[in-house]
Amino acid sequence: MLLLLAVLLVAMISSGAVPNMAVEVLGACARLDLPVERVAPRPAAYDAFCQSHPGQCDMAGESVIELNVRILQALTKTNREVNAEIRFADDPEWQGNEEEWSYPVSGHGDCEDFALEKRRRLVAWGLPRASMSMAVVYHKAFMCPHALLLVETTAGTLALDNLDSAIHCWDKAPYNYESRERPDGQWDRFDQSLWQWFPR
Repeated sequence: MLLLLAVLLVAMISSGAVPNMAVEVLGACARLDLPVERVAPRPAAYDAFCQSHPGQCDMAGESVIELNVRILQALTKTNREVNAEIRFADDPEWQGNEEEWSYPVSGHGDCEDFALEKRRRLVAWGLPRASMSMAVVYHKAFMCPHALLLVETTAGTLALDNLDSAIHCWDKAPYNYESRERPDGQWDRFDQSLWQWFPR
């Protein structure tokens, strides 16, 4: 399957349909499977978003999608377009609140807003929401919190990041994973004793 997908993708890259950096996801890409310390409710700011946007947190549909060239192209295109269209702005600067999860407003948003917008567009394109989960991470070098959109596929767990226009396997992205949304709406909180830091 992956060999055929790689052949098709090379042809699409040659025609310019898919960026060359997208090839990485066709390598060895494991499913995200970290030790879970506990299962918890949604973070408060995300719960407030879900309450104000009924249906946008309904994790319906298949929780794993088959990765093919068409879906990879949609993921890559959406990741690049949202990253290019939205200007990063911290919540206190733009929203006036310390922490607020929302869709981008007037072309501005912070990391979780980028992730929510990518999921909204991919759901409109046809992907099941259950296959796309929000995740809270910490950068291994800068030791700061961040949010990503994770996509669960037959080729592994892919990370869509507002700091990178390429799509990476979750374990190739420079993050320690603090928590992740589950298909049932709860959140897995991972064992932090396994975290690694590479401060600059």
